Amino acid sequence: VSQSRYSTQTIYKVIGFGTNEHGFFNHFSCGSTIGYACAVYNDHIQNPEMDGAVIIRCNHEEWEVIQEFCSESYSYSIECGPLFTHKVTKSLELVMV
Repeated sequence: VSQSRYSTQTIYKVIGFGTNEHGFFNHFSCGSTIGYACAVYNDHIQNPEMDGAVIIRCNHEEWEVIQEFCSESYSYSIECGPLFTHKVTKSLELVMV
């Protein structure tokens, strides 16, 4: 049995996000190379309709944000759903008491 049969493949998810007349939105892309992910990410951060973008590196059951940018002052979070789907959401405002 080949070792590569059991190795995990890294995938890169890129999510551009922003707010328009319909509310908060995510634009999803996925690729197998960091070069592809960086190109999509750069397109998002140069697009005036996007408030920000993130690159997420995914391996089997692990994931990490490796690049992020947000041009607006609001906070955001990255959620991972039960089927290993990711999305960016606006975070609640932090209130100091």
